[in-house]
Amino acid sequence: MKNPLLFLLSQFLLLGCYAQDENPSIYVGLQVSPNFSYRVLSNSSGEQSVDDEIDFLNNREDAAFGYRIAAVGGLRVSNNWTLEAGVAYVENCSIFNLSFGNNGDPRRGIVPYDDATVGELKTCLSYVGIPLRIIWNLGTEKMKVLASFGLSPQILLNQMTTAKLDNGNEWVTDFSEDAAGFNLSPSFGIGAEYRLSERFFLRAEGIARFGVVNVNEDSPINSYIYSSELNVGVNYSLLQ
Repeated sequence: MKNPLLFLLSQFLLLGCYAQDENPSIYVGLQVSPNFSYRVLSNSSGEQSVDDEIDFLNNREDAAFGYRIAAVGGLRVSNNWTLEAGVAYVENCSIFNLSFGNNGDPRRGIVPYDDATVGELKTCLSYVGIPLRIIWNLGTEKMKVLASFGLSPQILLNQMTTAKLDNGNEWVTDFSEDAAGFNLSPSFGIGAEYRLSERFFLRAEGIARFGVVNVNEDSPINSYIYSSELNVGVNYSLLQ
């Protein structure tokens, strides 16, 4: 199937068909995930000057911490399979390091003022998304190991760059018009589930995500975001 989102939804429906004979349970939960994100750059123009700029950026930019918060609902369709969907807010960041005395980045409207100079640029892209996951689990009633595959369509809310100045001030610039308004992020995870009581259970998972859409729409440099995160969630069973 050409559309990966339609393929994943079809698998959700297929697995859901088994729920009629497996005494399904339903839960809701809240997830909080600190993430560590970066990007992969590539040259879409083939020009040597663009390759040189990519080398420069790779030498100056570092990964940075962001976060993800999600409200989810899940359906245990069998002893080993769970379907999960929700709504998430995600912030992915990277840091561009400059030596103090640099003139900032005029392309982004960031220039020195009041005799201050720029030392660091931190760029964060904020998204709202619909995370969809298929979760496989194995273990006892009390403790399970988990593996998951997911796909999250995401809509860009804003793209902000914060410039840290040597006088202690910060300068924030919004340049969301430079970024793609939509992204699609597959994810793979592994973790564990621990049941606290008849209704409450906890999950902790390491998850890797990769954006498949170039976020630099009008630039000769393609940029694809990837991140790793520790996803911690508390869940409550509504029906079991």
